[in-house]
Amino acid sequence: MSEEHIQAELQAGTDLTSAPIRSQLLWASLFPLVLFGLLTTLVIATLVYRLSLNLVMQRNAAQVQLIADRITPNVTDNSLPGAADLQAAALSAGAASSASVYLIDEYGVEIAGTDAGAAMPLLSAADLEGISQNFDSTGGLLVSSNTASEVMVSTAAVGDNGCTVILVEPWAAVIAPASSYQLLLAALTILGIILSLATLSLSIGRIIRPIQVMAENASGAVPGSIFHPMRASGPQEIRALIDAFNKMVIRLAEQQSTLREYAHKAMLSQEEERQRLSHELHDGTLQDLVGLSQRVELCRDEIKTDPQQAGKRLEEIHGLLTQTLDDVRRISIALRPPVLEDFGLVIAIDALCKEMNQYKPGLTCEYLVSGTQQRLAADMELAVYRVVQEALTNIRKHAPDATLVQVLLEFSENEVLARISNNGGEFANQKIQEYVRAGHLGLAGMYERARLFGGKFSIENDMENRTVISIQLPLSQVSSSN
Repeated sequence: MSEEHIQAELQAGTDLTSAPIRSQLLWASLFPLVLFGLLTTLVIATLVYRLSLNLVMQRNAAQVQLIADRITPNVTDNSLPGAADLQAAALSAGAASSASVYLIDEYGVEIAGTDAGAAMPLLSAADLEGISQNFDSTGGLLVSSNTASEVMVSTAAVGDNGCTVILVEPWAAVIAPASSYQLLLAALTILGIILSLATLSLSIGRIIRPIQVMAENASGAVPGSIFHPMRASGPQEIRALIDAFNKMVIRLAEQQSTLREYAHKAMLSQEEERQRLSHELHDGTLQDLVGLSQRVELCRDEIKTDPQQAGKRLEEIHGLLTQTLDDVRRISIALRPPVLEDFGLVIAIDALCKEMNQYKPGLTCEYLVSGTQQRLAADMELAVYRVVQEALTNIRKHAPDATLVQVLLEFSENEVLARISNNGGEFANQKIQEYVRAGHLGLAGMYERARLFGGKFSIENDMENRTVISIQLPLSQVSSSN
């Protein structure tokens, strides 16, 4: 997949989630904060309303009882109190200036009232009649038919003649002090939401600041640049992320350095191999061809004058041609083994093991194939073949005391495994970087071949102190062709 295609898919997948983290978290927190503020305000406002209602009912009930007690002597003397008497009694009882007092008989007919001369009395005659029939001494709220607003009504009996005194107070005037507190509560709730969002924004900034710094460092971590590890800060999860990022960049830098060294060493090795092939062709094959050319010239001159000598020359030419063909065939096989292409990996490794057995009389190379044999992709077969070839070559060069070499080629459902072990000296486990720096391009090449196919490569010493080289490759790229 090309870089342009990846960028197009990323662009097509952009949605609202591409907004900054701070904005997403603030918007996500705004709804629950506002909902909590509204619920809190509603609950407190309801509690304030209920508390105010109960307190006013208790206060007005006490006040109307005092008014009734004060005007009772006038009623018992067979004289009815007037508006002035009701007003004086209300003032002495501590009634509010906005309150009105009514005296009604047992049928709900008004006898006297403090707002009788007002343009709009708090209660109408129908309201007074309804109160005499429905209201008890506890009082309560009533919607006035005159003002169409709620009023607080409290009643008390006057003597034993069936008269009732009524204290009426506009509910708006009663609840006005509490309303100001409710507005203050709403303002404090809004202020609390704003402060909560501001605090949340600061906390988010403290959290995402290390992530922003890490993103800047990641964009600057290009090959060849100098990377300075970030200082771990912020919450525990961010610290763990920064530590993982530092380790990842350091490992990438080490891998890049190793790859550069490997590429440099591989280039030098290629040049050395080309020089070796050039010398081998020049000193061997080319010289043989020059000798053939000279003998052909001599044979052409002698074929008429000395046929017997020309026959000897032809014998020499035949031998030299045979030797040259063997040299060319040997070079060709070293470059690309035809047995691998013609017969597959199993037969090609068997040929390597037979060649290993011929290396010296005291050395035994055992070869075992496990699982269901199958042809792999050509490049994968070549990778496994080269690893086994390089491992056997290293045994010949670096383990002269080895007497037993075991090669296992195992086919499973998901992978192919090649394991080469020998009983020579122990192999000191090293990192791939050390192989490259030490010039062991063969071992580094094994590792790179395994990585090329997403496989694993390892060099270990088993319980019997044998050196074991293993390569595992997944079979996702297996070719079914034979």
